[in-house]
Amino acid sequence: MMNVRQAVLGVLMTFAMTGPALAADIVTGTPAGPLVMNSDMTIDLPPDGVLRYTTITINGGTLRFRKNSLNTPVYLLATGDVYIAGSIDVSGNSGSATAGGEGGPGGYNGGHPTYGGLPAGAGHGPGGGAPGDASGGSTNMGGAAFGTTPTTSRPANGTVYGTPLLVPLVGGSGGGGSNVIGRSGGGGGGGAILIASNTKIDHRGAIHANGAYGNVDCSLNYSNHGSGGGVRLVAPVVTGGGYVYIRGSDCQNAGVGRIRIDTLNRAALNLNYHPWPAVQPVTSIGSFMMVFPENLPVLDIVEVAGTAVTPGQSAIINLPFGAPASQPVRVRATNFTAPVSYVVVLSPEAGPRTVYGPFTIDSSAGPAEQTVTVDIPANNTTRVDVWTQ
Repeated sequence: MMNVRQAVLGVLMTFAMTGPALAADIVTGTPAGPLVMNSDMTIDLPPDGVLRYTTITINGGTLRFRKNSLNTPVYLLATGDVYIAGSIDVSGNSGSATAGGEGGPGGYNGGHPTYGGLPAGAGHGPGGGAPGDASGGSTNMGGAAFGTTPTTSRPANGTVYGTPLLVPLVGGSGGGGSNVIGRSGGGGGGGAILIASNTKIDHRGAIHANGAYGNVDCSLNYSNHGSGGGVRLVAPVVTGGGYVYIRGSDCQNAGVGRIRIDTLNRAALNLNYHPWPAVQPVTSIGSFMMVFPENLPVLDIVEVAGTAVTPGQSAIINLPFGAPASQPVRVRATNFTAPVSYVVVLSPEAGPRTVYGPFTIDSSAGPAEQTVTVDIPANNTTRVDVWTQ
């Protein structure tokens, strides 16, 4: 199982702003020098996912990223100009007959298919699809959601999450696995990327943050695809007529992702968003000129079944046979200014997800912790998440 960072989702936040930040304040830190790319390149993401350069010039080829252990989003930052004529790709990967597809960086994995007599698993992420069979009807495998739900309405589909600001920055969710032997695991969700410059972003190429197929053949009409991911651009000037893709796979049977453009000068902004017009409700343009907002509300799992979890890391547990099913989960809330409602979600490799709650925690007077009790299946690798409501 991939480690995936915990994210605070579904919270609309208001940030105090006295006016647009100065250009030099958008990207801080010490840059590594210029990034110049003329052909395909894959970059290893550092532990925090942040890549800093003086300038970024992508003349051709496709830029991809190897995920880090926390599966953070990609932060591609430049103190000078960003020029994109080639492609940047943080899309998810397709499922197979033996595994769910991996999400792109910052995105979530698809659910495992049935194997060894065990049932299929649900897609990961707050909009993950439920497992099911591979035919039509109410038991069909679920497609993932993010900015929208899948175009085909099914009870097994995921639900919408996230914020128009893309703060926090998150990716797409995974589709549900198939309970039909030999059919595929769910498609991985599209990843998440933020590109920022202190001066200008000139985008003439393509940015891909697509969800992946549950199966590579759209004609089979499977519905367990990953949802599109998240793309945010931040610069005083954003120009060009490039493309931004946040599709829920090419089969379009999953929700699309989210796009956010923050700029002070829109005079030459002529980007093409795909899919269209379905993407209209989840694309917004504003002037929130911050890459890393301070005092961001955070909800973390810090302990599961007596085992400490490093804040920011996902909680993955496999209880041995004979262990009590009832286990404690300790949750920590930080920087919420009012009581917040949350759920604890268990996503086992085999079987549907289970949701506990909602619970309420109050961190308005400082960081607060709370312990809740859940039932964790034995000998079944299970991911434990905590999400705001």
